[in-house]
Parts: sequence; C-alpha cells; structure tokens
Amino acid sequence: MIETVLMARQPIFDFNLKVIAYELLYRSCDGSNPMPLLNGDTASSRVILHSYTSVVEKGSVRALPAFINFTQRMLEGDVLPALSPNEIVIEILEDCEITPALVKSVRRLKKSGYKLALDDFVFSDNHIPLIELVDIIKIDIMALGLDGAKRQIELLSAYNVTLLAEKVETNVEFEECKKLGFKLFQGFFFSKPLLLKGHKSNGSKIVVSQFLAALYNPESSFDDLHEMLSHDPSFSYKLLRLTNSSAFGLKRKISSLKEAMILIGISELKKWATLILMAEDHGKPHELIRKVLITARFCENLSKLRKYSDPSQAFFTGLILNLDGLTNQSLDDIIHEIEIHDEIKDALLKRSGPLGFILNDAESFMQGSWHKNSEVELSFFNSCYHESLKWCNESIKLMGFD
Repeated sequence: MIETVLMARQPIFDFNLKVIAYELLYRSCDGSNPMPLLNGDTASSRVILHSYTSVVEKGSVRALPAFINFTQRMLEGDVLPALSPNEIVIEILEDCEITPALVKSVRRLKKSGYKLALDDFVFSDNHIPLIELVDIIKIDIMALGLDGAKRQIELLSAYNVTLLAEKVETNVEFEECKKLGFKLFQGFFFSKPLLLKGHKSNGSKIVVSQFLAALYNPESSFDDLHEMLSHDPSFSYKLLRLTNSSAFGLKRKISSLKEAMILIGISELKKWATLILMAEDHGKPHELIRKVLITARFCENLSKLRKYSDPSQAFFTGLILNLDGLTNQSLDDIIHEIEIHDEIKDALLKRSGPLGFILNDAESFMQGSWHKNSEVELSFFNSCYHESLKWCNESIKLMGFD
C-alpha cells in the first residue's frame, strides 16, 4: 500500500526547535483516492503513517502526530478518519467554502477529539464559525510578510487558538515570528546557516570533513586516510569503538585504525564516518541531522535507480548539500575546505551533470513537487524515500545520538 500513495514530510517545530509533528504532503499514484490511509484498513493505515512520522529520540522510536490536508469533499463526507485523534491533526484547506455542511462536519470532528487547523489563513468574517472550533491557525509568512502576519494576529487576539507560522525561510524570520507570538513554526529556516562574521569551523570538524572528502576520492589510499585520522584522536577513538561493537560482527578485536579501515572496507567506512560527523554536538535541532542523513541516503538510492556509476558519490553529494546549515559555513567555504571533485562541486553549485539531476530529483520529491517526474519514476522514488527514512532511524538508533 505504501507504493499506492506518494508521501513526503515537512517538520513542524515548537518554540525550542523540537519537532512536535510532521505535515504529510501526499498524492495517490493513480489519482483515484486523495488519501488512501484515511479511509482504508486501520492497521495498514497506521503502519504507513508511522513509517513517515517515526523518529528516534534517546534510543527509542516514537511516532509523532501527522498534519494531513482535508479537502471540502473529504470533510463533508461525514466519515471519520481511520486513524485516532492522537495520530493526526486535520488541516482545513484555504479553498474550502464555509458552508453549513462544512461547519457541521468540523464540529463533528472536534467532538470526536480531533485537533483541527486552518491552513493558509487570511481573516474574514466568514471564517468565524471555524475559528471558534479549530485549535491551530497557520499563517503564510512568505505570502503575507511579517507586517501582514502581525495584522492577522491582531484580528485573532480574541480567539483561543495556537498560531503556526508557515514558510519561514530564514533564521531572522524565525526570531521575528517568535516575537510576534507564534508558538509553532514550519519552513526551511532550520537548515539555513547562521553566517557569523569571523566564524570558522573548529579543527576537529575540518579534519572530519576532509576525511570524508578523501573517502570519496578513488585515488585515496588507506595510508592517506590513516594519516588524516591520526590528527583527530577523538574521531579515531569513536571509529575504533564502533568497529569493535557487535554491529560489525567481526570475529576479533581491532587494535589499530589502519586495521579497522581495511577490515571494514571503504563502503562501510564512508557511512560510519558520516554518522560520526553527524553525532558531533553542533547545537542544532535534531531534525537538521535527520534531514542531512535522509537526503544523503535518498540521493544514493536515486543514483542506483538512475544507474549512476558510483552511488557513494551521490551519497556524499547529498550529504554536503545540507552541511552549511549544520556547520554555519557557506557552501562555498565548505567546498573550498574539503577540496571535493569538480563533478560534485558543479552538482552542488550549478545543479549540472548526473549528480546535479539527482540532487534536483531528491529536493523536488522531498518538497512535494511531484509534477516534474513521470508516474513510473515517482513510484520508484517513493520507495527510495521510504527506505531513506527507515535507514535514518536505524542509523541514529545505532549511533545512540538524538
């Protein structure tokens, strides 16, 4: 059933940048059903939903609530969703006509315990019957601007609703939205770097980044890699600790870095070096680490679908794409520091070449821009994305961070 519906997720944050829910972007592959998991078998629906809303926190997996868009037809259909009120938040789309039938259905859902949100809200007197029922109102910062958002907040001051700022694109906007009184936030601001004057990566991060670049360079030897790691005792210790763990199933303990690298092999070494880099305390929201890992894995999976010659390079390209937000450096500075290949550089900066196409495909799918691809491609993309979510959770759990 996962293959019958396209789905991607976007995080919703609280005031402290903790993810409290995901909005699910969705579309059925054949167009026959706008949201199969809402009115299908409850057990199957729950499996699908949780595969897209699960996160690992402190070693345990838990599912977060899902914000799901409801059309007028779905709302007025007088059928309760297959999922419980604890699992979903019902979003009422902005193009819904405020009819007596709609208000009646919303009231019925409210009495059944569902949380309700108004999407892309702009105040009008017609909305008052719904404002009095809903729990959350989403205001589009990009469309209205901060001054327009402030006006909407003033009009809503008499109502007991939680305000969610959506399409928040910069850290500056995030801070301004907090001042305006928003409690929830949605957008790509969390993955943007805070470019501070005079800011430079610390030595450890540079060594790890350079080590990653060397791993993805086919001309690097084990001696080259060992020489680089010898400059970072902390990283070396973490790698040895991992390779001596049960996760690798090696029959004997490893006592040296070079021995560890040879026994593990380059392919696995790339993955674990990446995870060690992600596990560093960056002071960033955990969702950004998830996004970095999911994007990298998704690019790797898509490269296999596209029959690209070196999927590990696609993984690395997807990883570098979001490192600016994690390290508070510009993408240009990161690329200069770690001296990556021109093919990867062109993919990141110009979106050119096979790797550039893979990046475009990954970003488009994750943002729900599914019109850019054929239905056959999208079915495969959906499987690739779903596997990437699962791999991210498994990796985070094994590493013991988050």
